[in-house]
Amino acid sequence: MTLEHRWTGAISQLDLAGGVLQQPDGDWVDEQLHHGTKVVVILRGAMRAQIDGCGSEFSIAGPTVCVIRAPADASGRQMITADEPLHYVMVKAAFEPGSEVDRERDPLAPLFCTDRPSLQHIQAPRALQALCTQLEVCPFVGAARDLFLSAKAIEILALACDAVETSFATETLRPSLGDVERLKKARAILLERLGAPPNLPALAAAVGMNTRKLTDGFQAAFGTTVNDFLQDARLNEAYRLLSSGATNVSEAAHRVGYTPAYFSAVFRKRFGISPRDLL
Repeated sequence: MTLEHRWTGAISQLDLAGGVLQQPDGDWVDEQLHHGTKVVVILRGAMRAQIDGCGSEFSIAGPTVCVIRAPADASGRQMITADEPLHYVMVKAAFEPGSEVDRERDPLAPLFCTDRPSLQHIQAPRALQALCTQLEVCPFVGAARDLFLSAKAIEILALACDAVETSFATETLRPSLGDVERLKKARAILLERLGAPPNLPALAAAVGMNTRKLTDGFQAAFGTTVNDFLQDARLNEAYRLLSSGATNVSEAAHRVGYTPAYFSAVFRKRFGISPRDLL
C-alpha cells in the first residue's frame, strides 16, 4: 500500500503541558483565551469552568476531554474542587489567522461555531487516556524529545477531534421521541409482514417518514439496518417454524418470503446448519 498525505495547515504555535493542580475550594482563577484551540484531557479530578459568551457554567469530572475554541481573544475562569487534585494534559494549538484561509488551514474549524467561544466536553476515549499516560515517560532527549512531544501533541488533537466529531454525528442521528414511536411502528409492520414486507419507500410512507430519515433513524434507534433486521427476523421465524415441526423447508421459506434455493443458502450462512437438519 502506498500512502501519500500533504497537509497545508499551518500551526503558528503548539503548546503541551500536563501535571497536577490543586486549589483551595471556592477560588476562581481567571484565564485569558487566545485565538485557537485548546484540548484539556482531565484524567482524574473535577473542575468548574466559565467562558464569557459561552452560556452557563460547566461542571466537568475526569476522565473527560474538553475542546475549547476561541475565534478571537476571550476570557474565562475555572475552579478546581478541593476533594481531589486535578490530573490533566493540555494542548494549545494556534493556527495562522486570516479569515477564510484560517478555516482552510485549521482542521478543527468545521466542527465548531467560529463567531464566538465554544466549549465541548465528552468522556475521554480510552485511546486518548492511554496516549496521555505515554507522556509521563519520554525516551528521548534534545531535538528528538521535541519531535516526540510535538507528535504526541498533534496526536492528542487528532483523537480529540475524532471524539468530538463522532459525538456530534451521534447527537445528529439520534431520533426524537416522536420518531422513535414511528420507527417502532415500522419495525412492527416488518414483523407482521415477513412473507411480503413493504419496500423502503412504502414502509416510510406508512409511518409518516421519508426514506432517508427511516433508514438513518432505524440504525440509530435499533443498532441495525432495516434490511439486516428484516433478514434476521425472517430467518429466526423460519428457524422457529422448522424446529417446532410446523412446516417443511419449502413452506417455511415461502412463509418468510424466500425462494427455497436462496433460503437454504442464507439459512446455512446464518445458523451454520442446513434447514433440513432441523426436521
